[in-house]
Parts: sequence; C-alpha cells; structure tokens
Amino acid sequence: MIASSPNILIISSKESELQRVEEFINEVFTFYKFPKTCFNKVLLCISEAIVNAIAHGNKGDHRKKVELSVDCKTHLISVVITDEGEGFDFTSLPDPTQKDNLLKESGRGIHIIKSMAKTFSFNDKGNSLEFQIECV
Repeated sequence: MIASSPNILIISSKESELQRVEEFINEVFTFYKFPKTCFNKVLLCISEAIVNAIAHGNKGDHRKKVELSVDCKTHLISVVITDEGEGFDFTSLPDPTQKDNLLKESGRGIHIIKSMAKTFSFNDKGNSLEFQIECV
C-alpha cells in the first residue's frame, strides 16, 4: 500500500482515493508506533488538505496527482501535501470565524488544520502545504 518510499503516497485527484490515504496513514502509525489517540487528528488534517488539493488545486482533474509525504520523528508528524495545480494566494483566505462566513458550508479546512498543527505553511506558489502535528 505504501508507494515510492515508506513515507510517500501519490494518488489520483479523486475523492475515492481518500480510502487509500487513510490506509496509508494507518500503516505509518503502525510502523512508527504512534499512539492511536492521535490518529483521528492527523487523519482529519490530512483529509482536509487532500480534499482541497483535489478540488481546488487540481480542479478535480483525474489526470493530475496529489503527493502526500509524511516524516515521523519522536512525538512529531511532519506532513507535506502537493498538488499539480496553479497554486493560489493563501494570504487572501477568508476567516471562517467572521460573522459573514459562519454559515458558509465550505472554507473551514485550512482553519481546522491551523488550529490543530504545531506549524503550518504554504510554499510560495500556493500548491504545497506543510504542517506538523505533535502526537504524545
């Protein structure tokens, strides 16, 4: 199930691939003996980022790929998710906690990841997201 190397998974831009992502993360947790109490937090953040990469980055183009890279150190999981899209201006994301955005059905994924991650950043192009989550 783990492709390319023990820590990289490349998927097609289809939401059905989220099952492979979950299996991959489960394998990583098992291999590195991370506590299962942290699994849902990591899976939620990765799933949100993958869905954004598929829908917004690759615009649902099934020919384009999304790369998930996971690096594990003691109590810390580093994640990089990169799509083949044009990127975007991540500084202009609307704040989902503002009154005008509270009832909107989308636009919370990045906010969720930021609130759970120790570190969070985009590359300059805006097509690659990196974050770290502490697991103790």
